[in-house]
Amino acid sequence: MAILLFGLSVTAYGSQNSGQNNPGGYVKYTLDLINNTLINGNFVNTHNALNPWDIAYDPSNGYIYVTNSGSDTVSVINGATVIATILVGSGPAGVAYDPSNGYIYVTNSGSYTVSVINGTTNTVIANIPVGSRPAEVAYDPSNGYIYVTNAGSGTVSVINGTTVIANIPVGSNPVGIAYDPSNGYIYVTNTYSGTVSVINGTTVIANIPVGSNPVGIAYDPSNGYIYVADFELTGTVSVIDGATNTVIATIPVGYGSEPTEVAYGPSNGYIYVVDSLSDTVSVINGATNTVIANITVGSGPWGIAYDPSNGYIYVVDSLSGTVSIISTSASTNSSSISSVTTPTTSTSTSVSTNSSSISSVTTPTTSSTSTSTKPTPSVAPTLVVVAVVVVVVLIVALLMIKHRKP
Repeated sequence: MAILLFGLSVTAYGSQNSGQNNPGGYVKYTLDLINNTLINGNFVNTHNALNPWDIAYDPSNGYIYVTNSGSDTVSVINGATVIATILVGSGPAGVAYDPSNGYIYVTNSGSYTVSVINGTTNTVIANIPVGSRPAEVAYDPSNGYIYVTNAGSGTVSVINGTTVIANIPVGSNPVGIAYDPSNGYIYVTNTYSGTVSVINGTTVIANIPVGSNPVGIAYDPSNGYIYVADFELTGTVSVIDGATNTVIATIPVGYGSEPTEVAYGPSNGYIYVVDSLSDTVSVINGATNTVIANITVGSGPWGIAYDPSNGYIYVVDSLSGTVSIISTSASTNSSSISSVTTPTTSTSTSVSTNSSSISSVTTPTTSSTSTSTKPTPSVAPTLVVVAVVVVVVLIVALLMIKHRKP
């Protein structure tokens, strides 16, 4: 069975609401990047040549940008539709948005460059040479610089616009990178060193020991903590207090999970950790620093990003060529979908059983589940009584007229 959603054919391969009682959310849709199809619920491809890697959100246009390391391209997603495919350098990996100029920065690990995409035209306007095997990228609003981790050269390149102004030596094989607005520092994970370098401007001011093979990293504004995914078989997340730059907790997310990337979900205040080996996303409650849920996604998940326009978490499934779209609500009653057009011949049950808060939605005019003209039980008896009274009054009036003398 297929329906139409976001302008795409949505194929129902299973129950859309599977796992809807999960406190961290559930996979509501899967976007197949291979053939641009939106699929109901969680779906895993068996063949994939795109090898999507990382993901970023552009608030200026509401688009999602996904790097495809297998095809040297970037997919541009509007809601849940791929609207463009941009050719970049070799082996694109990290991606980030720069609000100061509206550009998208993509690291090309195979060509040692950073492609600069104009978000207005979705075209590459520059290719910037950086260090060896550039991995991740982040924007620092305090100085307007772009920071790029160079895994092969053990450095971080600092870009101003389209020019490299500095190369900062850090630990061995730097990969993940994040900005902390509470102190203005840049945090870099050094995978082979087991540390996180703290950068102030262009100077390393600290190196924090964390778990084995740290990769992904993200900042939680609700508590001021930095969460680091330790890419190891034991599966842990190190929690850094940005005020003291010390590790205050180590959270187990499951043996054999090998966590990679981390994202903060402001809609519920939870931390979402991608578990690449177990094909799940662990949900951490930042208030207690405990795992409260595990969400099954596609095969080989890696990158993750939050979209504030719809409250969804997007997870890149590298081995299945898909993007898992997670509703951060535990119930379908709180889902929010933008710019949705449903066919006039379908019923509302083919999309959701209790969908609410849906904007710009064209609903079926003949649907039997979403609308009803039948009065409520409390109103129906009242209408009957009123009708009877009206009939009696009319009969009495007619009898009086009939027997009235001239």
